[in-house]
Amino acid sequence: MKWSKSGFLRVRLLLPVSILFILLFGCATTSQKSINSNAVRKPPDWVFTPPSPDNQYMYFTGSGTSRTGDIAEGERIAGGVVLDAIMRYLGVEITSKTTAVAKGSLDSFKTDITETLVSKSSGRITGLKVSDRWVERKAGAVTVYLLVKYNRIELLKEKKRIEKLFKEKIEAVSEPEKKGDELTERKSYYRAAIEYIEASAAAFKSGIENADVKFERTVNKAKAALANISIIKLNDNLTGFAGKALKEPFKVKVVSGTTREDTGIPDVGIKVTYKVLTKRDRKRIKSVLIKTDKNGYASFLHPIPQFVGSGNVTMMVDITSYLGMLEGVPVKLQDMVDSLSEAAAKQKVVFHFNISSFAKNIATGIVVADLDASGKPIKETETENGLLGIMTGAGFKVSSLPIKSWKIIGKSDNTVISMLSGVSGGKVKRVVFGYGKISGYEQDKETVIVKVTGTVKVVDLSTGDILLSVDKTKSALGSNASTALSTAFYKLGEDLGKELVNKLR
Repeated sequence: MKWSKSGFLRVRLLLPVSILFILLFGCATTSQKSINSNAVRKPPDWVFTPPSPDNQYMYFTGSGTSRTGDIAEGERIAGGVVLDAIMRYLGVEITSKTTAVAKGSLDSFKTDITETLVSKSSGRITGLKVSDRWVERKAGAVTVYLLVKYNRIELLKEKKRIEKLFKEKIEAVSEPEKKGDELTERKSYYRAAIEYIEASAAAFKSGIENADVKFERTVNKAKAALANISIIKLNDNLTGFAGKALKEPFKVKVVSGTTREDTGIPDVGIKVTYKVLTKRDRKRIKSVLIKTDKNGYASFLHPIPQFVGSGNVTMMVDITSYLGMLEGVPVKLQDMVDSLSEAAAKQKVVFHFNISSFAKNIATGIVVADLDASGKPIKETETENGLLGIMTGAGFKVSSLPIKSWKIIGKSDNTVISMLSGVSGGKVKRVVFGYGKISGYEQDKETVIVKVTGTVKVVDLSTGDILLSVDKTKSALGSNASTALSTAFYKLGEDLGKELVNKLR
């Protein structure tokens, strides 16, 4: 074969172009094969026929296609298909009753599954693993197939956990409310109210839809239950002596109705409120909690009274400890919580009693002197008169002793006691002796102010023991010194008498 000079030239010119073409397109073909390794092998069987569950694993498959050839996009789509398949197996269905807590937990679970599938990591979900992938390219598009295996035991655990989570918040409201309804039917109103309060607490804490509606409904049911409770007094107007225990306790019956004959309600909490006298002679309110027995009866024995006079005991239905479940409710719900407290407080009774001094039955003599500012006796006997008036009014057996009051002034207690024993003639067992003395005097234009101070002691003549000693101070005013003085001494005697009446035993 002969080559012309021009032909040889064309060959020489085309040769570099051919070599360049082979280099460019030959390399491109090789690179394409290295990217799409699936092009030279058949798809695995699981792509067309998902594997059946075995003793250890459940299998899930999914595929996703990216029209732009984006493998990451294809994987995300395939992962979504697998996720949907797992959710269908779990049987989870979001409804209007699903709580925020349950929804949040499910969202977190879905996120963990997605991360496991996309990041090719098996650490986020126990027992879940991407077993295989298959990538297929056609006409510029890419399809990703995923084979995922999930340990059967771990999957069942998750299934039970989510089912329980989806049920428990709803049941936290519905179950106590249902129990409350059943207890109401049986007229066990106190326990019914407690169940309704528990349902109310679950409603505002659960995040379920229409929580406010459920909260208000169950609160109203609790109030209605409390309204059906009555406390019936079984006794009242008890009497006793200071320093001595009352002969009987205060008794009630708590019923589902309005009369003593109605059915008693067991285990009702009752708050008992009463007053006690402090060491500083001040009354302080105290309270205790008691419960009714199986027949609805309850009683409270008042502590030994240390005062003289009238008193009362209040008993009311108590739900305070259960209202603690409603702490932290939104401000808009607080009024309903307060209405519950008010509903319970309406179910109450008040007992009345009167305490006397046992000492009032003991014959007691009185001798009290009135003194001027220098300590000398005066003709006034107003301190003794005021003291006699108070003690007589309180029912004490008191009388003035036939002795000049000034004779006891300046004498020791033992000398006075010996003297009083001689003049009592055995008619009295005790004697009140002492004095009232002017301790201050001032005049403001036409008004006179007198201040007096007094001390009296009570002695048991049979033993010579001083049973009680009392000190008091009193001021009085008048248009003249005589009036102010008489008033001051008399008021002093009254104050001393009140102290003796309250403290003598």
